[in-house]
Amino acid sequence: MVKYLDEYIDAEEMKAETLISQMDINEDLDVRMQGIFFRNYSDDLICVGNEDNKITLELSRDSIFHLLPEGLFFKEDQLKKTDDKSNFDFNKEQHELKKRKKAVLSFFRPFDTEYFKLTLELEKKLNALAEKGNTVFTEALWDDFEPDTNNEYISKIKPLLPFISQLRGNLPLLADILRNIFLAEKVEWTILRSLYVRCIIHKERLSKEEYQKMDKEIVVFFGFFRQWFLPVEVEYDYRIKDYKQSFILGNTLILDYNTHL
Repeated sequence: MVKYLDEYIDAEEMKAETLISQMDINEDLDVRMQGIFFRNYSDDLICVGNEDNKITLELSRDSIFHLLPEGLFFKEDQLKKTDDKSNFDFNKEQHELKKRKKAVLSFFRPFDTEYFKLTLELEKKLNALAEKGNTVFTEALWDDFEPDTNNEYISKIKPLLPFISQLRGNLPLLADILRNIFLAEKVEWTILRSLYVRCIIHKERLSKEEYQKMDKEIVVFFGFFRQWFLPVEVEYDYRIKDYKQSFILGNTLILDYNTHL
């Protein structure tokens, strides 16, 4: 869990650049590296705060300070009582040590921040490339076949064409992909008989117009989907269903969608 201002979000062990690139953060950043030791019990991004009108990031990473020899900043025996330290005060020395460490970290913080900004910009560029999809590969496939590019569902699945050899016939994985493409509650396959499957798309509370529009677009989509993602010997059909709609007069009732005789 990562503390984001006054809320907690599930980071799922993602790197800080991935999370920050998806957040609405445009202000100048102040990055504070707490050290790799924190990685033992914290995510990469420990928390996001706001201090002096700046967004502060705490990361479980080593600062430049952590990578340099400690002898550059501290005396080896500073917390050790020796014969030449007649007035040795451990608490005072420890306080001075913490104060000096804080000052050294503050000195290196601008350098750590600038380096993080570079890696953050790289992450944003990678995200932009990923959003475009595998255009180089998919365009090469359209020499002999050009699908209906106005079909929103075909547009969503086109970037997966370079991975057809891994996806074709993998019905559980394809069901999960279709669930995301259709923004459906669930997609499942029902085997009606040998080499004949039915795709059930669970899409709730569609109006009559929404149902008709989706049904029309899915006709074109499944022609494309059948050709590229299902084994050639498999026959298929599909249904859009809302099994949770109660049969109550006055509600939107569509035969074979949320109403059955």
